[in-house]
Amino acid sequence: MRFNRIKVAQFQEQDCKLTLRKAIDEFYEVNSNIFSPPEPETIWTELLVHHDVGHVFFGVNTSVLDEAAGDYWTMFGSNLSIKEYIDYANTPEGKALIKTIGFVDIVRSLFLGLPLLFKTFFRSRKMTRKWQTRSYEQYMDTPLGEVRDIFNLKILEY
Repeated sequence: MRFNRIKVAQFQEQDCKLTLRKAIDEFYEVNSNIFSPPEPETIWTELLVHHDVGHVFFGVNTSVLDEAAGDYWTMFGSNLSIKEYIDYANTPEGKALIKTIGFVDIVRSLFLGLPLLFKTFFRSRKMTRKWQTRSYEQYMDTPLGEVRDIFNLKILEY
């Protein structure tokens, strides 16, 4: 599991020219060695799809620190409530994922991710509106950079 934040794809560029749809495809392609695109057949896999789209929108990949940044963005810059977030974490799949990451890496990411917490908090306050976790389909054929402009999102730099 990678810990450091590394730019590996176009969706991690502020003004990405790929459509949201193509950027999501790119996200799955650069992470194909870790996981496959989930099919939204259950509440958990539906959340994973929304979570992955959030990764793309907020411009973070899958390193431990990027996952922390993605969680911060979700809490501050999306309409997913903290209660919903905790409910998903408390599912059997969520608990298994947390166990897979490991307590030490979670604590380490929380500590090393503190600067990301502050950056995402302040940047989320400058967004004109929150990312709609379940209502992104209308943007699928819009260039990702334009979607970010609509929300006044300034992603974290690499």
